[in-house]
Amino acid sequence: MDGKVEKQEVKANEVLKEVKEEYDKAIVNLEDNTNTQLKVAEELKKELKNHDFDANIEELKSLREEILGLKSEIKRLNELEGITFTSLIVRDIKNIGNTLVNLQNKAVDSMKSLYTNMKHQLSYNLSKAQKKLVQAKIKIIKSLVGSMQDFIKEQQKKLNSCLEKLDSLSEEIKKDEKEIFAEENKDKTDEKEVKAEPKKEKVAEKLKSKKMEKRPSVLKKLKENQEKIKNEEKNKDVKAHKKDKGIEI
Repeated sequence: MDGKVEKQEVKANEVLKEVKEEYDKAIVNLEDNTNTQLKVAEELKKELKNHDFDANIEELKSLREEILGLKSEIKRLNELEGITFTSLIVRDIKNIGNTLVNLQNKAVDSMKSLYTNMKHQLSYNLSKAQKKLVQAKIKIIKSLVGSMQDFIKEQQKKLNSCLEKLDSLSEEIKKDEKEIFAEENKDKTDEKEVKAEPKKEKVAEKLKSKKMEKRPSVLKKLKENQEKIKNEEKNKDVKAHKKDKGIEI
């Protein structure tokens, strides 16, 4: 069983390494995407000289803070050395994965909001330079959307594969733990029975001894019977002798 457990831990660590690598890539991609969006929004605010992008800027700054928080969590996960595959680790991985997906959705929403705002700017009376700037920034957002699509599709395949491996391994370990628990209980039961056996023997010996004490010896009984018979014979002889004497007189 020990060899099997070691193999399971090796498998677990390999899968965990794959997952952590994907999370590292994802958080870098998300951070770059958000920083690019923020830069676009700030440049447009400056060049177009209006406050239409204030909401976008605040939204993106808030998203960036959340990304930094998740980045710290991923760093913590990466720093775990020689970890044992447990439900706690699996839960950490899934929680980080769920948070990552949530932040990716927010990044998509922010791109949509930023694009809508830029498109709206084109309806204003802009100078040619301003119009070109907005169109150039729209192309940047379009590029961000495309690259994020490709990245998430590829990453999702890898993460799904990793999570399937983890789920399968988790079930295997739970099954083995039940078997180990059953074996340990069996050993404890056998040990109790072994310890109880000498006690049973002692009790049996005591009972036997008491019975022997209560039961009269066969030899003793025979001896008593012989003595009784002798005494009876002796008494008969005495009576017969007295009777004979009486006749003589």
